[in-house]
Amino acid sequence: MPLISEINNIRYNTPSPLFENELKEIILHQIPGIADDYEFDTQQTIDRFKNIHYSFTETSTINPQTNVDDGAIVLLSCGKDSLLTLEFARELDIDITPIHINDTTTPYENSISLETVKKIEKSSDISIEIITNNIEKLNDFETWNKPPSCLGYSHMMTGFCFLALPFLHNNASMVLLGNQQNMNFSFRTNQGYIGYPSFDQTTKARHQQEKKLKLLNKRLRVLSLVEPLTDIAEVKILFSRYPELAKYQFSCNCLDGSNGKRWCHSCNKCARLSIFMLAHGFDVKSVGMHSMLSKRFIDYYTLFGLKPEIDRYEKSTEARDQQLLAFYMAYKNGVKGQLIELFKTRFLADAVAREDELREKFFKIYKTDLPGNLRTKLHSIIKEELNELK
Repeated sequence: MPLISEINNIRYNTPSPLFENELKEIILHQIPGIADDYEFDTQQTIDRFKNIHYSFTETSTINPQTNVDDGAIVLLSCGKDSLLTLEFARELDIDITPIHINDTTTPYENSISLETVKKIEKSSDISIEIITNNIEKLNDFETWNKPPSCLGYSHMMTGFCFLALPFLHNNASMVLLGNQQNMNFSFRTNQGYIGYPSFDQTTKARHQQEKKLKLLNKRLRVLSLVEPLTDIAEVKILFSRYPELAKYQFSCNCLDGSNGKRWCHSCNKCARLSIFMLAHGFDVKSVGMHSMLSKRFIDYYTLFGLKPEIDRYEKSTEARDQQLLAFYMAYKNGVKGQLIELFKTRFLADAVAREDELREKFFKIYKTDLPGNLRTKLHSIIKEELNELK
C-alpha cells in the first residue's frame, strides 16, 4: 500500500509480521514484469519500495499446534485454472470448501464473477463461500488517485492464502491454488531484468506461502493440482473432461474498461483462450466468445510480435511457442481466418519442423511436490487426457 500511495513512512499498531522479509521478496520479484508493462523505471521503483519505513509494536507469539482436518480450500476465481482445480479435487474425492474472493476494486468484473459463482453453485450442487475483501482497495491505484498500475496486486495470491485461514482452522489442511506451469516461465524485460507473468503464482512463491502458513500450523500445505500443466494442456482437459463446468469460464481482466459483457475481445487473454480452444477443436461460442482470427486482432497475439497490447503473461519464449503450436493445431483442424492465412505464410514451416518438440514441451506432466497419493491419481487423469496429443 505505501508503494502505491507513495507514502514513505507508515506506523502499524500491530505486532511486526512473522514473514515481512519473505513478503517483500515476492513483491520485489514481481516489480520488473509490472514495470515493463507500465513503462516504469524498474530500479527507481525497486529503490522506492526498499526505502519505505515501517514501524510496529512488539512481536506476539503464536501456537502452531491447532487441529486441522484433511480437506482443502479451493480458491475459485471462475477462470480455467480454478475451475480445473475444482473438478480435479472433486474427482480425487478431496473434501473441498470452494471460496470466491470479491476484491471490490473492479465493480463490473466482480458483478459478472458473482453471477457466475451463483450459476456454478446451482448447476454443480456445491456451496461456494464468498469473501468480500474491502481491504484490497488500499492496494489499488484508484484509491490513491495515482496512474494505472497493478503493483498493488503483486502479492495477491499470498493474501488469498491468508484470507482462507478462517476456513482452514479445524476444517482443512490444504490451500489449493490455480498456479499452472506457465507462471514459472520467465522473460527478459526491456530494462534487462528477469520478469515473471506473476511471481506470486510461481512454484517458488508457493513454497514461500506454505512456509508462512506453517508458522501458524505445521500441518498446513499450499499446493496446486494444475501446476503440472501448461495453459494449452489445461484448456484441453477442462473442456474435454468437464464441459459442464468449462462453459462457465470467465477470466477477462479488461471488462471495467470496455463495453464487453463477459469477454472484452480486446486483450491478449481473450486471444489466447480463443486460439487454444480452436487448437483442440472446441467451439469458442460455448463460453460466449467469438473468433479472434481477423487481422484487427493481430496485436493481441505474441506470435506475431510483442506489441504494446501484449502484457507480461505473454512475453516469455514459451508463451510465444505455445501459440505457435496452437495456431498449427487450429490450422490442421481446418480453422479459417485471416490470421491463420498469415500463420501459414510466416510460421507453418517452423511449426511443422518443431511439432514433436512443441508437443512434448506443452503436453507433458511437469514435476510437482504433490503428496504421493494425490499425485498418482492426478497423473492418471492427466495421462488419460493428454497422451494422444504428445
